[in-house]
Amino acid sequence: MIRPLLFLLLLATGCAFRSEPADLVVHNARIHTLDEANTVAQAMAIRDGRIIEIGPERQILNKYAATETFDAAGRSVYPGFIDGHCHFFGYGLNKQKVDLQGTKSWAEVLERTVAYAKAHPEKTWILGRGWDQNLWDNKEFPDKTELDLLFPDRPVLLQRVDGHAAIANSTALHHAGITANTRVAGGQVLGRFTTPQGDTSWTEPAMVAEIRHMGYPFWEPTGVLVDNAVSVFQTIFDEADEATKRKALLDAQADCFAVGLTMVADAGLDVGTIELIRRMQQEGVLKMRIYAMVADAPEHLAHFAKAGPIADERLWVRSVKVYADGALGSRGALLKAPYSDQHDHHGLQLASREHFAEVAQWCKQHGFQMNTHCIGDSANKLLLDVYAEVLGGTNDLRWRIEHAQVVSPPDRPLFAQYSIIPSVQPTHATSDGPWAGERLGPERIAHAYAYKDLLSTLGLLALGTDFPVEGIDPLQTYRSAVLRQAADGWPEGGYHTENALTPLETLRGMTIWNALATFTEQDLGTIEVGKRADLTVVDRDLATSTPEGLRKAKVVATFVNGERVH
Repeated sequence: MIRPLLFLLLLATGCAFRSEPADLVVHNARIHTLDEANTVAQAMAIRDGRIIEIGPERQILNKYAATETFDAAGRSVYPGFIDGHCHFFGYGLNKQKVDLQGTKSWAEVLERTVAYAKAHPEKTWILGRGWDQNLWDNKEFPDKTELDLLFPDRPVLLQRVDGHAAIANSTALHHAGITANTRVAGGQVLGRFTTPQGDTSWTEPAMVAEIRHMGYPFWEPTGVLVDNAVSVFQTIFDEADEATKRKALLDAQADCFAVGLTMVADAGLDVGTIELIRRMQQEGVLKMRIYAMVADAPEHLAHFAKAGPIADERLWVRSVKVYADGALGSRGALLKAPYSDQHDHHGLQLASREHFAEVAQWCKQHGFQMNTHCIGDSANKLLLDVYAEVLGGTNDLRWRIEHAQVVSPPDRPLFAQYSIIPSVQPTHATSDGPWAGERLGPERIAHAYAYKDLLSTLGLLALGTDFPVEGIDPLQTYRSAVLRQAADGWPEGGYHTENALTPLETLRGMTIWNALATFTEQDLGTIEVGKRADLTVVDRDLATSTPEGLRKAKVVATFVNGERVH
């Protein structure tokens, strides 16, 4: 009789220990808190969306009577991954367009476009995105000839993977009012000369001179548009109805949760989309945390000059997204010296220095962060100088340079001198690597995608993906930063590994440093008592995994505010 009585006594005592209520207990875990001491724990208790205690397995299980428990089965739990720079809403919209990612030729682009058009006869416009001529055997831009034959009456606009170039058929060009004589500041309408029948007297230089200065009638657009020329079509992009926009946001949310993202910084949104996000969050259907950068347009700045910043539980609006230049892949990045593979071209500056200075003053006056897209070394220097003039010295305004892909070594100290955060996307290094050297040449490529060097300036990096320009998976961000390899393992041994980040640096860049870059570090970015219970569960310890193990790593669960969303 003694043993059963003893068992009952112990059981009763154990139950008495569980005196504290909790909504969720996570246990049997390897919890990487990423606090200052990089503490690793076994279990935690969560109530009302916040972490209330972290500690040993038995301590937490014995103390808390939880509504739900999550047995992590020994797997790793990280603070919810944050994407420091992406296009969340745009990604969702792209899922409703022709998917041109990974196409290996212009012929494959056309094949997918035709198939989409047949499947969607209700679509007035055929919109697509994702082609990259740098992946084709013929690496030149395509032209509209075959698009015109396939779609003589239906407008077609197909954006390059980076969104900084597009090809349109003649019908689309007509709708946009683009002709041989169209000139767009900060953009290019590429054209070609069609020789008049029977006229052999023209030399090519003479043709080009006549075309450019006299508008010779045999000059015609190829259909390729670069940077601000693509923006001529922006009204088309903005015509989506609310149902389409809601679906885009929910589709993007589902995909983000599936890969462990609990918060994103969406780089450039209009007022209407921001208001829709806020309504959907208030309705409880959009649970993703979103740091919304306001698109640089007078009407948006005027709205927030009056309304002021937003700081809700799931939505923050206190930054402006500005574009200094274009993309390297479409030769729109602004370089100090000409492109190595196009000696008469420096890239494109998308607005005047005066405009950048005006936006900077507006941001400082209204308490907004300025986040500027800068790819080329000339663009980076230009905006670092503008920032310096307005900021005046070290500060806690946390202004950012987005991408910072090519930064001349003499310009790097400006980041620390003026407290400017480099916001970078490690997957750009590994996806651009096969062709970037041709664009930049050996001297410039040596200090491009230099994340370790940039980290040494201010002591932190905001890490993101730039999806849909790159893939959405933050684990590929990790692999690209630590291994300096693409998803397929290219290149063997890694790409310029002198600029690889350590596992801990990378994890902090995906969590607490992104929280610091979005002013949310008090609630997010680490697993600590009092913070929001945003968690990402991975099937292995990322820091100790082999390269092969990292390529197989998967997110198995995602929590936002202690609620399992994946």
